[in-house]
Amino acid sequence: MIKKIFFALLCFIQPSIAMVSDGTHNQQAYINLAKERSSFESTCSVHDNKTLISQTGVLIAPNVVATAAHGIASILASKDSTLKSPTTIVPVNDLNITFDTNGWCSVYHAESVLIDSRYLNNLPGVEAKYDIAFIKLKEDVRGIQPAKIFPNAEVPLNSPLYVVTFGSADLSKNSLLKRAFKLYETDTYFSHPFDEEALALNRSVLVSSLFFKPDESLKKPSLSSDEIAIRTYEATQNWLKDGKGPYALALPGTSGAPVFITLTINGKKQDYLFGIVTSFSHLSGHHQAPKGQPEYQYILENREKIFGQYQTIFALFYEEDNLYSKANSKRYSKDKYLSGLLLKIQSGS
Repeated sequence: MIKKIFFALLCFIQPSIAMVSDGTHNQQAYINLAKERSSFESTCSVHDNKTLISQTGVLIAPNVVATAAHGIASILASKDSTLKSPTTIVPVNDLNITFDTNGWCSVYHAESVLIDSRYLNNLPGVEAKYDIAFIKLKEDVRGIQPAKIFPNAEVPLNSPLYVVTFGSADLSKNSLLKRAFKLYETDTYFSHPFDEEALALNRSVLVSSLFFKPDESLKKPSLSSDEIAIRTYEATQNWLKDGKGPYALALPGTSGAPVFITLTINGKKQDYLFGIVTSFSHLSGHHQAPKGQPEYQYILENREKIFGQYQTIFALFYEEDNLYSKANSKRYSKDKYLSGLLLKIQSGS
């Protein structure tokens, strides 16, 4: 069982960074990747002017952004906003949403937010799976297409995943910089001892990608090899097959960042939203930082020690079909409960 280590939300005044790069690509490689596809334009910065809490989000309807619930919950808690029930739509002020299209920024203002009630129920180990919230904007976003969500699809295993983020606390105050990186190795983890049986009914699973140190001469591990060896080998092989693209470990500020996957559905190849980044975790399930030191600071100070030890965690927008039996793929379908929440916030009732 892997215990999730949740992001401490970054502030512009906090000296942290949004991600740890792979050490083989420079900053420009991450900037260039974020400009590679028009689908990435749906990524946005979510910033609260009063609390200074910032994270990333993604446009999923003309006037609705999806992001990580824990950031929105922190904003509401800081403002003493009261959730009368887990399904309450809460009006908000001071929450700005910024899009960057080829260096041109457009800012929109939030009207209200709605958090997945399953996240707010605080069931032990389960809330991580439902760490998703919706933000309704006061007007439709112009000139940007919302990210596509597939109704159901067969997803090939080890497909490269793209994370696009505005986490930029390593930059000067109030700077915005859209960057992207890839995740090359994924697996499913059960976040609650009773989840495995009810996986098909409970929607979301957490998919992670190991932060690996590539070694092109790695020998294929045996079946008895440990988890780190097996996953590092798989990640490296996928990285080589994909042309050695830039990858990273998500750190504070990347919360809410969209995770895209490229699929061919009905004969058409397109990018789809697969999930959003919610946290990172050490494989042991325990914090490694000395008492009193944030985990991300420990990571930044011990970069050579973190390879093969940490992983990016994200929540899906889909249910996994655990009766599907193909060895090289999994089947997912859109979470009907989340679809209902989206309709609810769009209608405002």
